[in-house]
Amino acid sequence: MLRLDTKAGIIVSGCASIAFAITYLALMDDYFWRHGMYEFGIHISGLQILASLGLIVGAVKNKHKFFVPWMITTAFFMYLMGYVAIASLVYGSNWVFVPTMIVPFTVFLGYALYSVQIAFDRMRKEEPPAYTNLDTKKDFVNHI
Repeated sequence: MLRLDTKAGIIVSGCASIAFAITYLALMDDYFWRHGMYEFGIHISGLQILASLGLIVGAVKNKHKFFVPWMITTAFFMYLMGYVAIASLVYGSNWVFVPTMIVPFTVFLGYALYSVQIAFDRMRKEEPPAYTNLDTKKDFVNHI
């Protein structure tokens, strides 16, 4: 099984989330536009693509701060997938997309989000502190 908290796994997560967002955009006009949140779906998918590119750049350059936008937009994209699943089941049309597309996308993105968070925490702990050694300041006399 592919570990998604490695560098290659993070890149795979970014590429997969780009593919998921493009798939949603391609199918949205034909199948999901009747259920509301049309503009929200367009914006979240666009942000997901941009944040995924940032995730890939952050993984290549070992910059963990580039992971944060992807984690935020992935949470919104998972919310969008949940809303589309509920709306598809309630309205009775296009219910076939729930087990074939929406559930696998949401499960994979949930696992990828958890793995990227683990990698983010690991990279943050490995980063040296921003301040220098303060031991030389012990003899400082307060001016007051």
